[in-house]
Amino acid sequence: MLTMALSRTADARTAKIALAVSGDERMQTDLKELVEAFEKEQPLSGDSLGLLQGAQAALSRINTALRSRGYYDPRISATVDGRPIAEAAALDAIDARPENDPVSFSFDVATGPRYRIADVVIRPPGSETSLPAIDRAQLGLSAGDPADATAILEAQDKLITELRKQGFALASIKRDVVVNHATQEATVTFVAETGPLARMGPVRFSGTDKVDTVWLQRRVPFKEGELYDPAKVEALRGRLTSLGVFNAVRIKPASALDPSGELPIDVELTDRPSRSIGFGVAYETQLGFSVSGFWTHRNLFGQAESLRLTAELTHLGEGYAILDTGFAFRANFRKPDWWLPQQDLRLEAAGLREVLNAYTRNAVTAYAGFDRTFSPRWQARIGLAGEVSRITRNGITMNYGLVGLPLSILYNRANSDLDPTEGYRIDLDVTPWVYSRDFFTIMRLTGRHYVDFSDSGRSVLATRASIGSEPAVSIGGIPPDKLFYAGGGGSVRGFVYQSAGPRDNFNNPLGGASVIEASVEFRQRIGESWGAVAFVDAGSAYPDFLPDFSWFAPRVGAGVGARYYTSFGPVRVDVGFP
Repeated sequence: MLTMALSRTADARTAKIALAVSGDERMQTDLKELVEAFEKEQPLSGDSLGLLQGAQAALSRINTALRSRGYYDPRISATVDGRPIAEAAALDAIDARPENDPVSFSFDVATGPRYRIADVVIRPPGSETSLPAIDRAQLGLSAGDPADATAILEAQDKLITELRKQGFALASIKRDVVVNHATQEATVTFVAETGPLARMGPVRFSGTDKVDTVWLQRRVPFKEGELYDPAKVEALRGRLTSLGVFNAVRIKPASALDPSGELPIDVELTDRPSRSIGFGVAYETQLGFSVSGFWTHRNLFGQAESLRLTAELTHLGEGYAILDTGFAFRANFRKPDWWLPQQDLRLEAAGLREVLNAYTRNAVTAYAGFDRTFSPRWQARIGLAGEVSRITRNGITMNYGLVGLPLSILYNRANSDLDPTEGYRIDLDVTPWVYSRDFFTIMRLTGRHYVDFSDSGRSVLATRASIGSEPAVSIGGIPPDKLFYAGGGGSVRGFVYQSAGPRDNFNNPLGGASVIEASVEFRQRIGESWGAVAFVDAGSAYPDFLPDFSWFAPRVGAGVGARYYTSFGPVRVDVGFP
């Protein structure tokens, strides 16, 4: 006879932690968030033993959090039905409850006093050695500060950074924290082993089979034998990544000096695909649709020479004839380290047709010049530009042949080129132009400033101010495309492109010989990849060489927008209203 026995597995028990915190208000919030996160990551569910072990793990995290913030004498009562969870009776108390009855663990935490730093001692491992002078103010830790573990670890990192800045590339730090419960203070001792003074050694490249490694040596921003400086290593990383031909740059200084006292540096490179193509679609309410495509070769001759070909069709759907469509075909070539390190040759050419409310322009343009990086803060660009154009405005067509000398100077103290959150940058652009009927100069000064309210780049206030002027023999002699216009994205949002300024009798933009713009924008990150913005823009073009508000006040637009953050910068969508 076959007998079958059926049994029902008991439903898993569940539990919650009831937390009460007294003492420091900031710790109340932090501990409640810690417990909530713990219960989310490790829900208290299972048999009686599993619930008890989970509660004990949560208690351990609370103790660790308190000690890490300098609370070494907390009073904590952790019980279940009045039984301390550290005792065996707690398990009996849980077992005694009905299986379907949720269990409640009661945690009562009194943070107690916050311990302070009594002294910060920095010493060598033995009395026979001495340490170089250390600027203790740079460490951010001194007597009287809270005995916060994060601050102590940060001070240790800053100390080793200071030693390496002085040339001790192999410096190491051992940390010792002694807590005196009687005085409620902690003494922090850093034992610093400096190692020998190091000098910059040879740089050895590996991993690339597309880029000339002999040529890459020109990108090395130091000479062998110079005193070691970690900033020079980071500068090397920056110079390699800026070429745009590597997916990854891994720099690994050696773990020991060579016989000459130099520190060899190995650089492992991962090549990026040399060629890429891309397409884009855009829409503006007044300008219609535009489609574009590009082809890029990032390493044309093996020394990171780049060639980019682009094609664009604009003003689609805004007219009934092919003549209402605009286009642009452009070619851009860059040769890094042309003649000198940090000096790039640029060659550009374009054939285009612009169909705008202000004018219709057919042109062929060319540019030859170079970009020069003098330091991480200072950059400049100078070149020679020429163009031949045919411009129609209000039924009148004029032909132009111009030669210009573009000059740009950038002073950059922003923390990023793609998505800055702190610092500022100042751009000055000056371009003298000459042609048979006139001589004029386009000048524009633009400043941008960024303030991070969150210290993590998630809440940023970005401001911009710009002023431009065009001294000329005659304002009427300036080609329409070289006048200043305001309105549209990057200018005064909420106004149609080129519309914030003087108009003719047909309400078409006239442009001006001067412009002024300002913008205030608050950016808030939401989650990992999304963000929202609110902005107010103001500005206008003016007929005279300097902005004259007696003509009219600057136009003002406001609105909101969304951002999607990618590895190559944020994608922007803005909606503005006058």
